[in-house]
Amino acid sequence: MLNRLNEVSVGAVLPYFVTATLPDDVSDDDVAVFAKKAKVWMDAFLKRLRRVCPSACGFWRIEWKARETGKHVGKLFPHFHLLVWGLAERQLEDRYIINHHTGGIEGVQEVWESFVPLPDSQLTLELVSTLAACPKNSEIKSHCTRIEAGGGIGAFEFSGKRKYIERCVNLVSLLSVEKLVPDHPLAEKARNMCFVDWASLAWYHVVDSHNVDHLKAGVRVERVRTWGGVMSYCAKYMAKEDCNFLSDVQFGRSWGIFNRKFVPWAKMVELDLDTDTAVRLRRVARHYMERRFGRRLKMPYGVTLYCDVQSFRRLWEHAPPENPF
Repeated sequence: MLNRLNEVSVGAVLPYFVTATLPDDVSDDDVAVFAKKAKVWMDAFLKRLRRVCPSACGFWRIEWKARETGKHVGKLFPHFHLLVWGLAERQLEDRYIINHHTGGIEGVQEVWESFVPLPDSQLTLELVSTLAACPKNSEIKSHCTRIEAGGGIGAFEFSGKRKYIERCVNLVSLLSVEKLVPDHPLAEKARNMCFVDWASLAWYHVVDSHNVDHLKAGVRVERVRTWGGVMSYCAKYMAKEDCNFLSDVQFGRSWGIFNRKFVPWAKMVELDLDTDTAVRLRRVARHYMERRFGRRLKMPYGVTLYCDVQSFRRLWEHAPPENPF
């Protein structure tokens, strides 16, 4: 997987990091069966995503983690991590950075969010009806920690059902405006649904747990800010090993690529090097890796190194200076 991810162009637009979790209601004691169900749900989710956004593409990885809360504390539950490219984006109102001591404005930060275009507002109406049907004692406490969420559910903090319904009423008003004035700017917001909202509702429908709390917290979306963050994410989440005993459980593939023809692959460049240049390049690469790993490495035949190409380019473009002695 690291090999495939390193084939993505570093010049591409940075992807979104999506985490999809499962509620307690869908638990299964058989790990193999549970994994199969989870991957069927993820396959359905990705098919829905491809229908609303044909250019959406990326990587997925299933990970197992012991439950820390709920009815199944200590039991292993699967969840998914995704890197998603190809989502449409729109700019929201700028965010002003306020100095809490002076009260003045220190700077202005652009706010962008991803969205999916919808042929009509039926899905938005369905989101409103689902949220409005939540229990009276429900309470959402989701702090705004990521500006990419924009107008999505996860970007606001609600307390009690009153503010919850106010949010629903606002969305219903967007639908009414769309019917009366199709060209009104609010109508566009109703048709183009925030990706956080869409992903939460789509994952909720796919899993079909009828647990409204899963709709509120089942999906998290954030923007990867640097390419180094992509690699760190891959090393931390997508490439780590699961619990040891899971190696004896047959639950299929642990990662995959979806809609691969739209993935921004880098162009592969092959160079024919003379013997002296090839030996020198391999020697420098081996020394570089030994310093990083802190131990001696034996590479009798070849080496694969992920690095900044510009740092190694001079090794084959320019011959080393001759030794005057």
